[in-house]
Amino acid sequence: MEVTEAITPEGTVVEPGEKRKYNVSGMEFVYTAPSCEIVTFKNCTLTSGSWEHGLAGVIKDDLFYHSRFTKDASNFRTKSPFWSNARGDFSVDLESDFFYNYTMDEVFTWFNIGQYWHWFFEDLPLIKAFRQKPDIPIVINSPLQYQLDSLDFFPDIKERLCVVDTPAIINAKKVHAVTYPAISDRGRVATWATKFLKDNLVTEEEGEFKRVYISRNDAIARNVKNEPALIDMLVDEFGFVPFNTHKTNSMSSMPLKEKLKLFAAADIIVSPTGAGLTHTHAMKPGGIVVDFNHSFEVAEECGWNNIADVCGLNWHTIEAETKEIPAERPKPKNAHMEVDIQQLRKTLQNAINQRA
Repeated sequence: MEVTEAITPEGTVVEPGEKRKYNVSGMEFVYTAPSCEIVTFKNCTLTSGSWEHGLAGVIKDDLFYHSRFTKDASNFRTKSPFWSNARGDFSVDLESDFFYNYTMDEVFTWFNIGQYWHWFFEDLPLIKAFRQKPDIPIVINSPLQYQLDSLDFFPDIKERLCVVDTPAIINAKKVHAVTYPAISDRGRVATWATKFLKDNLVTEEEGEFKRVYISRNDAIARNVKNEPALIDMLVDEFGFVPFNTHKTNSMSSMPLKEKLKLFAAADIIVSPTGAGLTHTHAMKPGGIVVDFNHSFEVAEECGWNNIADVCGLNWHTIEAETKEIPAERPKPKNAHMEVDIQQLRKTLQNAINQRA
């Protein structure tokens, strides 16, 4: 069938939009975080979107709605079992035997792309909206283990999940879509969403390490090329404990509660920018974070500065030297980097002295 992209209408406001302005790491950030709303569609068709569940949308009267409540990117528009290219007026296939078909009465939609930071700061806070209508099932694509771990903190939500096989077509009498509390291309998040994580993802226990370095050597992008020398300096001069440097201290295999304990106990975290810093929301106010990023990235809000502002952290960003771009992730922001160790040493010492 032929559909036309349409602007998602306004819905019931759960949290209003918010003008943000703050200074972190010597830089000022100004933006407006969008409102979080429940938008309701009646007698419609819900699709799971791309293969990665981006551009999941609602079809109603030959109109396709997705803006504000699902991820949008060029790969989501082209890599989908439902369409060849989702631009303006396009054709959506709803007839294939390949799709999983469901018929439901009333549901929330929670299709998500399964990326770590986005789940915690953009998807998980939507629970606040789900709780506005506590008796309605929540349709979701098969959750990853870390997502299930996070939902252990919200048993009332976990028991409402309706996991569907994808690619899915759901014909429903009523679909409630919840708009994201963030401008997701840069991680510009509303204050309330970060506070939601800080207030709800808590652990009574703490880890044992006060100074932690988190590597990205298990990732394709943004590896630190001079990391061995950097770690030697951090360990020998400042007493850091490195994580994610080999399988026995892997962050990706660490249970969520253990990660929260690690961050809750940490007084100082050092890491290249990336999802490894997601749980800095669990650090105590006054904690120090030093991250490395490319010079062309540091002036843009990447979500971390927002955490620093809301959680009262002393965040310092070091401009790293950009190295080669990995062939598997051919974008400049994914390039590997080299860190000036003397600059890191000076930044750490100054941060520690200022707090003393």
